[in-house]
Amino acid sequence: MPVDCETPLRLMEDVPDTTALGALLATLAALPAAQRLDALKQVVIRNAGRWDLPSEFPGIYRPALVSLQVFGVHAMAETLEELPQNWMRAARNVLAACDYKEDENGRY
Repeated sequence: MPVDCETPLRLMEDVPDTTALGALLATLAALPAAQRLDALKQVVIRNAGRWDLPSEFPGIYRPALVSLQVFGVHAMAETLEELPQNWMRAARNVLAACDYKEDENGRY
């Protein structure tokens, strides 16, 4: 499939939106750790992200690994409690690879 070189990269599916990514990362960092998973769930819902999370109903669905993807960043964890921190680490790595720098307030 040929690539249209006139199409901005941010419109391509797997290229992260670094502006949105930096804003979400700063928002999550400002939240208490216990609220980060719910915040990530809301962002996934609003921005056509993906997740593989256990059902809220016991015994319905329990994946071996939990995962989510939003703004082009994917993270996995063995437990729900680890997932937000893993996603935030992955997001920081993506931003660092894009030469975005964190300021003294933890914003990009």
